[in-house]
Amino acid sequence: MNKKFVFSMWTYNNISEFTPDEIETWVDLGMTVPMLPSTDIDRDDPSILIPWLDKAKELGVQVIVNYGGMGYDECRRLGSEKYEAKIKPLYDALGGHPAVHGFCIGDEPDNKDDLEASAEALRINKKLAPHLDPLLNYTGAIADFDNERLGGRDLSGWMRYAYEKSGAREICYDSYSQAVNDGGGKTAHLRATAKLVEAAKAADRSEIWGCLLSSAHHVYSPQTEVDYRWQIHTAAALGLRGVLWFRLYDRITAIGYYGSPIDEFGTKTEGYYGLRRCQRRFSAHYGEIFMRINHKKTFAVKSDRGVFPEFGPGCHDVIENIKANDETIISFFDGEDGYEYMCVVDSETRFYGMLEFYYDREKYALYDVTMNGASESLVRGENGSEISIIPAGLQLYKIVRK
Repeated sequence: MNKKFVFSMWTYNNISEFTPDEIETWVDLGMTVPMLPSTDIDRDDPSILIPWLDKAKELGVQVIVNYGGMGYDECRRLGSEKYEAKIKPLYDALGGHPAVHGFCIGDEPDNKDDLEASAEALRINKKLAPHLDPLLNYTGAIADFDNERLGGRDLSGWMRYAYEKSGAREICYDSYSQAVNDGGGKTAHLRATAKLVEAAKAADRSEIWGCLLSSAHHVYSPQTEVDYRWQIHTAAALGLRGVLWFRLYDRITAIGYYGSPIDEFGTKTEGYYGLRRCQRRFSAHYGEIFMRINHKKTFAVKSDRGVFPEFGPGCHDVIENIKANDETIISFFDGEDGYEYMCVVDSETRFYGMLEFYYDREKYALYDVTMNGASESLVRGENGSEISIIPAGLQLYKIVRK
């Protein structure tokens, strides 16, 4: 398992546009497993990546290698044997470098044949390098694919098939509807994420990443700092362990895409600094501890959006009730330290949340946890005393049974 909550990004720009020093920008932004710029297996010698990998090692991060021509579509076109022979030289040249997290092997398989090819590509890539983690990104719409499309399986059955067959750990999916400026978009995103997380848990997989939005296009709006905070915090609360952003750089050739953290002229935008604060702040307070707690159940207070059960009396053996003035997500986790944790996210982006927790303070205590567990503050006051939370803010509590 990764030791830190993953922050990564799609990097479509060709490697010739940068030097390895660009990794310093990614680390400054708070990326923990960044993706390298694009290269091509049929054109670029693997040796051009060695300076990049050495720089990543120097800066203490692993990277995802982004070679065009080694995706699942190539596996489908060539067949398993020829595909393996084609990609093996990349693994021979780069797979042993300590800065390699894995290779990207494709995006959004959305029909039965491509899905089957993606499972086979996962298997072959894990066969060649069992210690690495290939990146395969599904469309979020897979949450609603019918069984026929998934080869006669339901979603959890597909995950079990593809990931047990290959031995792969990480499941990634994309979802952008939360960037549509209406309530329905956020609801669709939360619903798809909840379905995918529950399917992954049923398939005994806990390493699930969301490919979320940082680049405006189509009907999707530019993201502000509070929007980034909402995306990161709801992802963590629902049980994700990584965020892969679409995308980091705007490009002069794609005029319909805009508002990315770095524009097509290489300028850091307002979005860069908002995302930087959100990622680095989350990593400082929660990036490690969220890798040590396991998601159990998510509830809602004030508004359930038709996705989560409403929290109320009888939902938890310690927390008797929760009252809130704003729409709030409440998730419970089991910690590797033997304690239970409660994650609270104000899922409103405009107003401060005010919450009241009701529990027997003679028998139980709540501790507000920050700095990845290095700081714990006892929640004091009378039963039901108010706790404030910033718009789209997250707070993590440890439940202690006395």
